[in-house]
Amino acid sequence: MRLADSDEIFPEWDRNTRPPVPLPPPGSTDCQLHIFGDPALYPPKPDTYYKPPDATFDDGRAMLRVMGFDRAVIVYPMPYGTDNRLLIDTLEGAENPEEVRATCIVDDSVSDAELARLDALGVVGARFNFAKFLGEEWHTPDSVRRNMERIREIGWHARLHVAGQDLLEYSDMLLGIKDLTMVIDHMGHLDFGLGLEQPACRWILDRLKHDDWWMMVSNGNRCSSMDTGWDDAVPFGAAYIEAAPERIIWGSDWPHVRWQKPMMNDADEVELFYRYIDTDAALMQKILVDNPARLHGF
Repeated sequence: MRLADSDEIFPEWDRNTRPPVPLPPPGSTDCQLHIFGDPALYPPKPDTYYKPPDATFDDGRAMLRVMGFDRAVIVYPMPYGTDNRLLIDTLEGAENPEEVRATCIVDDSVSDAELARLDALGVVGARFNFAKFLGEEWHTPDSVRRNMERIREIGWHARLHVAGQDLLEYSDMLLGIKDLTMVIDHMGHLDFGLGLEQPACRWILDRLKHDDWWMMVSNGNRCSSMDTGWDDAVPFGAAYIEAAPERIIWGSDWPHVRWQKPMMNDADEVELFYRYIDTDAALMQKILVDNPARLHGF
Protein backbone atom coordinates (compact mmCIF):
# COMPACT_ATOMS: atom_id res chain seq x y z
CA MET A 1 0.00 0.00 0.00
CA ARG A 2 1.30 3.45 -0.96
CA LEU A 3 0.93 6.26 1.57
CA ALA A 4 -0.91 9.05 -0.20
CA ASP A 5 -0.40 12.78 0.03
CA SER A 6 -3.52 14.37 1.49
CA ASP A 7 -3.56 16.82 -1.45
CA GLU A 8 -3.46 14.08 -4.08
CA ILE A 9 -6.39 14.04 -6.52
CA PHE A 10 -8.34 10.80 -6.94
CA PRO A 11 -11.19 9.88 -9.31
CA GLU A 12 -14.73 10.52 -8.15
CA TRP A 13 -17.19 7.68 -7.59
CA ASP A 14 -19.41 6.76 -10.54
CA ARG A 15 -22.76 8.51 -10.07
CA ASN A 16 -24.41 6.47 -12.86
CA THR A 17 -25.17 3.48 -10.66
CA ARG A 18 -26.66 0.48 -12.41
CA PRO A 19 -28.40 -2.54 -10.87
CA PRO A 20 -26.18 -5.62 -10.45
CA VAL A 21 -27.12 -8.86 -12.21
CA PRO A 22 -28.80 -10.57 -10.51
CA LEU A 23 -30.32 -8.21 -7.97
CA PRO A 24 -29.48 -9.06 -4.35
CA PRO A 25 -32.18 -10.62 -2.14
CA PRO A 26 -34.54 -8.43 -0.09
CA GLY A 27 -32.99 -7.20 3.13
CA SER A 28 -29.46 -7.09 1.70
CA THR A 29 -26.94 -4.97 3.60
CA ASP A 30 -23.96 -2.92 2.48
CA CYS A 31 -21.73 -3.27 5.56
CA GLN A 32 -19.33 -0.44 4.69
CA LEU A 33 -20.68 2.89 3.52
CA HIS A 34 -18.64 6.00 4.33
CA ILE A 35 -20.33 9.38 4.68
CA PHE A 36 -18.99 12.92 4.31
CA GLY A 37 -20.48 16.34 4.97
CA ASP A 38 -20.09 20.05 4.29
CA PRO A 39 -16.51 20.85 5.40
CA ALA A 40 -17.69 24.20 6.76
CA LEU A 41 -19.96 22.36 9.20
CA TYR A 42 -17.91 19.20 9.68
CA PRO A 43 -14.24 20.06 9.17
CA PRO A 44 -11.81 17.15 8.84
CA LYS A 45 -8.76 16.71 11.05
CA PRO A 46 -5.82 18.97 10.11
CA ASP A 47 -3.64 15.91 9.45
CA THR A 48 -6.29 13.96 7.58
CA TYR A 49 -5.17 11.01 5.45
CA TYR A 50 -7.29 12.25 2.53
CA LYS A 51 -9.65 15.11 1.76
CA PRO A 52 -13.35 14.24 2.22
CA PRO A 53 -15.02 13.75 -1.16
CA ASP A 54 -18.46 14.99 -2.20
CA ALA A 55 -20.36 11.93 -1.01
CA THR A 56 -23.20 12.37 1.48
CA PHE A 57 -25.31 9.79 3.26
CA ASP A 58 -28.20 10.65 0.93
CA ASP A 59 -25.94 10.00 -2.08
CA GLY A 60 -24.99 6.63 -0.64
CA ARG A 61 -28.55 5.57 0.09
CA ALA A 62 -29.60 6.57 -3.44
CA MET A 63 -26.80 4.41 -4.86
CA LEU A 64 -27.88 1.46 -2.72
CA ARG A 65 -31.53 1.78 -3.72
CA VAL A 66 -30.58 1.45 -7.39
CA MET A 67 -28.55 -1.67 -6.57
CA GLY A 68 -31.35 -3.24 -4.52
CA PHE A 69 -29.77 -2.93 -1.05
CA ASP A 70 -32.20 -2.12 1.76
CA ARG A 71 -29.81 -1.70 4.69
CA ALA A 72 -26.56 0.13 5.31
CA VAL A 73 -23.80 0.18 7.91
CA ILE A 74 -22.10 3.56 8.10
CA VAL A 75 -18.39 3.18 8.78
CA TYR A 76 -17.37 6.58 10.08
CA PRO A 77 -14.35 7.67 8.04
CA MET A 78 -10.86 8.56 9.22
CA PRO A 79 -10.85 12.30 8.30
CA TYR A 80 -13.23 13.04 11.20
CA GLY A 81 -11.42 10.93 13.77
CA THR A 82 -13.43 10.91 16.99
CA ASP A 83 -15.40 14.07 16.13
CA ASN A 84 -18.75 12.30 15.80
CA ARG A 85 -20.97 15.28 15.01
CA LEU A 86 -21.64 14.25 11.41
CA LEU A 87 -22.37 10.67 12.44
CA ILE A 88 -24.72 11.76 15.22
CA ASP A 89 -26.57 14.22 12.98
CA THR A 90 -26.88 11.60 10.24
CA LEU A 91 -28.24 8.91 12.53
CA GLU A 92 -30.64 11.31 14.24
CA GLY A 93 -31.99 12.49 10.88
CA ALA A 94 -32.09 9.17 9.05
CA GLU A 95 -35.32 8.02 7.45
CA ASN A 96 -36.06 4.41 8.34
CA PRO A 97 -33.44 4.33 11.11
CA GLU A 98 -34.17 0.65 11.65
CA GLU A 99 -32.34 0.04 8.35
CA VAL A 100 -29.15 1.87 9.39
CA ARG A 101 -26.37 0.89 11.78
CA ALA A 102 -22.88 2.34 12.22
CA THR A 103 -19.36 1.93 13.50
CA CYS A 104 -17.20 4.74 14.84
CA ILE A 105 -13.59 5.35 15.88
CA VAL A 106 -12.87 4.95 19.58
CA ASP A 107 -9.81 6.06 21.49
CA ASP A 108 -9.14 7.28 25.01
CA SER A 109 -10.62 10.71 24.21
CA VAL A 110 -14.13 9.29 23.69
CA SER A 111 -16.04 9.43 26.96
CA ASP A 112 -18.28 6.69 28.31
CA ALA A 113 -21.20 9.12 27.99
CA GLU A 114 -20.53 9.59 24.27
CA LEU A 115 -20.27 5.83 23.78
CA ALA A 116 -23.67 5.46 25.44
CA ARG A 117 -25.17 8.15 23.18
CA LEU A 118 -23.75 6.52 20.06
CA ASP A 119 -24.98 3.13 21.19
CA ALA A 120 -28.52 4.49 21.59
CA LEU A 121 -28.39 5.88 18.04
CA GLY A 122 -27.49 2.56 16.44
CA VAL A 123 -23.70 2.38 16.59
CA VAL A 124 -22.76 -1.27 17.08
CA GLY A 125 -18.99 -1.38 16.62
CA ALA A 126 -15.69 0.47 16.68
CA ARG A 127 -13.17 0.51 13.87
CA PHE A 128 -9.49 0.36 14.72
CA ASN A 129 -7.37 1.80 11.91
CA PHE A 130 -4.01 0.40 12.87
CA ALA A 131 -2.66 -0.68 9.50
CA LYS A 132 0.78 0.88 9.29
CA PHE A 133 0.17 2.31 5.84
CA LEU A 134 -2.52 4.54 7.35
CA GLY A 135 -0.03 6.37 9.51
CA GLU A 136 -2.36 6.44 12.54
CA GLU A 137 0.40 6.12 15.12
CA TRP A 138 -1.86 6.96 18.07
CA HIS A 139 -3.35 3.46 17.74
CA THR A 140 -0.73 1.85 19.98
CA PRO A 141 -1.22 -1.75 21.11
CA ASP A 142 -2.04 -0.56 24.64
CA SER A 143 -4.70 1.88 23.44
CA VAL A 144 -6.20 -0.70 21.09
CA ARG A 145 -6.41 -3.25 23.89
CA ARG A 146 -7.82 -0.75 26.37
CA ASN A 147 -10.55 0.50 24.04
CA MET A 148 -11.46 -2.94 22.79
CA GLU A 149 -12.15 -3.84 26.39
CA ARG A 150 -14.37 -0.76 26.69
CA ILE A 151 -16.49 -1.63 23.67
CA ARG A 152 -16.83 -5.23 24.80
CA GLU A 153 -18.59 -3.95 27.91
CA ILE A 154 -21.36 -2.33 25.82
CA GLY A 155 -21.75 -5.24 23.42
CA TRP A 156 -20.07 -3.79 20.32
CA HIS A 157 -17.79 -5.60 17.89
CA ALA A 158 -14.34 -4.52 16.69
CA ARG A 159 -13.55 -3.77 13.05
CA LEU A 160 -9.88 -4.40 12.28
CA HIS A 161 -8.54 -2.17 9.52
CA VAL A 162 -5.21 -3.89 9.09
CA ALA A 163 -2.99 -5.04 6.28
CA GLY A 164 -1.23 -8.35 5.87
CA GLN A 165 1.88 -8.31 8.00
CA ASP A 166 0.20 -6.06 10.60
CA LEU A 167 -2.05 -8.95 11.59
CA LEU A 168 0.96 -11.11 12.35
CA GLU A 169 2.67 -8.34 14.29
CA TYR A 170 -0.45 -7.69 16.40
CA SER A 171 -1.29 -11.38 16.73
CA ASP A 172 -0.44 -11.79 20.41
CA MET A 173 -2.35 -8.66 21.38
CA LEU A 174 -5.43 -9.63 19.37
CA LEU A 175 -5.45 -13.20 20.60
CA GLY A 176 -5.19 -11.96 24.18
CA ILE A 177 -8.55 -10.16 23.96
CA LYS A 178 -11.33 -12.58 24.86
CA ASP A 179 -15.09 -12.53 24.33
CA LEU A 180 -15.04 -9.80 21.67
CA THR A 181 -16.23 -10.29 18.11
CA MET A 182 -13.47 -9.30 15.66
CA VAL A 183 -14.27 -8.41 12.04
CA ILE A 184 -11.33 -8.22 9.63
CA ASP A 185 -11.94 -5.50 7.04
CA HIS A 186 -11.24 -5.68 3.35
CA MET A 187 -10.01 -9.27 3.13
CA GLY A 188 -7.06 -8.30 5.32
CA HIS A 189 -5.61 -6.01 2.61
CA LEU A 190 -3.45 -8.91 1.44
CA ASP A 191 -1.08 -8.94 -1.51
CA PHE A 192 -2.89 -11.44 -3.72
CA GLY A 193 0.31 -12.03 -5.67
CA LEU A 194 1.74 -13.87 -2.65
CA GLY A 195 -0.94 -16.57 -2.90
CA LEU A 196 -3.20 -18.34 -0.43
CA GLU A 197 -0.26 -19.89 1.42
CA GLN A 198 1.21 -16.56 2.56
CA PRO A 199 1.47 -16.43 6.38
CA ALA A 200 -1.08 -13.64 6.84
CA CYS A 201 -3.69 -15.51 4.79
CA ARG A 202 -3.08 -18.74 6.72
CA TRP A 203 -3.42 -16.77 9.97
CA ILE A 204 -6.77 -15.33 8.85
CA LEU A 205 -8.09 -18.70 7.73
CA ASP A 206 -7.11 -20.18 11.09
CA ARG A 207 -8.88 -17.35 12.95
CA LEU A 208 -12.03 -17.91 10.89
CA LYS A 209 -12.35 -21.34 12.47
CA HIS A 210 -13.33 -19.55 15.69
CA ASP A 211 -16.81 -18.18 16.38
CA ASP A 212 -15.60 -14.71 17.44
CA TRP A 213 -13.83 -14.01 14.14
CA TRP A 214 -15.53 -12.61 11.03
CA MET A 215 -14.37 -11.33 7.64
CA MET A 216 -15.71 -8.62 5.32
CA VAL A 217 -15.02 -9.75 1.75
CA SER A 218 -14.81 -6.21 0.41
CA ASN A 219 -12.22 -4.35 -1.66
CA GLY A 220 -11.04 -7.37 -3.59
CA ASN A 221 -10.94 -5.00 -6.55
CA ARG A 222 -8.70 -2.57 -4.62
CA CYS A 223 -6.30 -5.28 -3.46
CA SER A 224 -6.16 -6.81 -6.93
CA SER A 225 -3.18 -6.15 -9.16
CA MET A 226 -5.63 -5.77 -12.06
CA ASP A 227 -7.42 -2.59 -13.14
CA THR A 228 -10.51 -4.48 -14.27
CA GLY A 229 -11.86 -8.00 -13.91
CA TRP A 230 -9.92 -8.57 -10.66
CA ASP A 231 -9.57 -12.31 -11.27
CA ASP A 232 -6.82 -12.62 -8.66
CA ALA A 233 -9.31 -11.66 -5.90
CA VAL A 234 -11.65 -14.59 -6.57
CA PRO A 235 -9.60 -17.40 -4.95
CA PHE A 236 -9.21 -15.33 -1.77
CA GLY A 237 -12.88 -14.43 -1.51
CA ALA A 238 -13.86 -18.04 -2.14
CA ALA A 239 -11.39 -19.36 0.46
CA TYR A 240 -12.62 -17.02 3.18
CA ILE A 241 -16.25 -17.87 2.48
CA GLU A 242 -15.55 -21.60 2.46
CA ALA A 243 -13.80 -21.24 5.83
CA ALA A 244 -16.66 -19.44 7.61
CA PRO A 245 -19.83 -18.93 5.56
CA GLU A 246 -21.78 -18.07 8.74
CA ARG A 247 -19.39 -15.20 9.59
CA ILE A 248 -18.82 -13.42 6.30
CA ILE A 249 -20.23 -10.01 5.39
CA TRP A 250 -19.80 -7.75 2.36
CA GLY A 251 -19.39 -3.99 1.93
CA SER A 252 -18.98 -1.64 -1.02
CA ASP A 253 -16.52 0.74 0.70
CA TRP A 254 -18.35 3.54 -1.14
CA PRO A 255 -17.32 6.18 -2.23
CA HIS A 256 -13.93 4.49 -2.75
CA VAL A 257 -11.61 7.10 -1.27
CA ARG A 258 -8.01 7.22 -2.49
CA TRP A 259 -8.96 5.09 -5.52
CA GLN A 260 -5.91 4.60 -7.75
CA LYS A 261 -7.39 2.69 -10.69
CA PRO A 262 -10.04 3.46 -13.31
CA MET A 263 -13.23 4.03 -11.32
CA MET A 264 -15.75 1.19 -11.54
CA ASN A 265 -19.50 1.15 -11.14
CA ASP A 266 -20.60 -0.07 -7.72
CA ALA A 267 -22.57 -2.87 -9.38
CA ASP A 268 -19.25 -4.26 -10.64
CA GLU A 269 -18.23 -4.83 -7.00
CA VAL A 270 -21.42 -6.73 -6.24
CA GLU A 271 -20.85 -8.92 -9.28
CA LEU A 272 -17.27 -9.59 -8.16
CA PHE A 273 -18.71 -10.87 -4.87
CA TYR A 274 -21.08 -13.11 -6.83
CA ARG A 275 -18.03 -14.71 -8.43
CA TYR A 276 -16.71 -15.67 -4.98
CA ILE A 277 -19.85 -17.74 -4.41
CA ASP A 278 -20.58 -18.76 -8.00
CA THR A 279 -23.86 -16.81 -7.63
CA ASP A 280 -25.13 -19.38 -5.13
CA ALA A 281 -28.53 -18.12 -3.92
CA ALA A 282 -28.23 -19.66 -0.45
CA LEU A 283 -24.83 -18.05 0.16
CA MET A 284 -26.09 -14.77 -1.25
CA GLN A 285 -28.91 -14.80 1.30
CA LYS A 286 -26.56 -15.74 4.12
CA ILE A 287 -23.80 -13.19 3.41
CA LEU A 288 -25.88 -10.24 2.25
CA VAL A 289 -28.89 -10.65 4.56
CA ASP A 290 -28.64 -13.10 7.44
CA ASN A 291 -25.05 -12.62 8.62
CA PRO A 292 -25.10 -8.80 8.68
CA ALA A 293 -28.47 -8.82 10.42
CA ARG A 294 -27.03 -11.02 13.17
CA LEU A 295 -23.84 -8.99 13.55
CA HIS A 296 -25.44 -5.55 13.48
CA GLY A 297 -28.73 -6.23 15.18
CA PHE A 298 -31.07 -5.45 12.28
